[in-house]
Amino acid sequence: MLKNRTWLVFANESKCDHIGSFKKLGFINWVENKTKFAKDDTVYVFVSSSTERRIRYKTKVVAIHSQREDSAFWIGEAPNDITSKLQLVKEFEGNELNESFLVSHGFNGGRSIQRPMCNNPELFEYIEGLFNSNSSLIYNRIMTRSKIYKFDDEF
Repeated sequence: MLKNRTWLVFANESKCDHIGSFKKLGFINWVENKTKFAKDDTVYVFVSSSTERRIRYKTKVVAIHSQREDSAFWIGEAPNDITSKLQLVKEFEGNELNESFLVSHGFNGGRSIQRPMCNNPELFEYIEGLFNSNSSLIYNRIMTRSKIYKFDDEF
């Protein structure tokens, strides 16, 4: 059995409203043709939009080889492909995961983010440290059907 891995994926908001999907459904579906996710892998989502370029979400792979369930959030027609289901774990609200900060921790940016990445220990240590910090900018998300309840992390 493979050890659970940590990944970074690039979410282009001009193609799909990933933010809306997380807010309404609590998950996104990610195409499997370029990834080898396993159940329980951690996947960080780098959001690229007209207003931000940063890692915003920590997710967990809860299902693989699944049908797409987030079609309503696609700009245009959603692809009819086999996906992995990425359940929201936490959302990061600070600036420390902006692209400019990530570069100093081993992030290459540019074309390197067009494919999921899982082999950058320095970068993942930095990211995980921020998600695990007791910063008031981090919220745990508890999903109950379609409602999201926010609780500040304890200090």
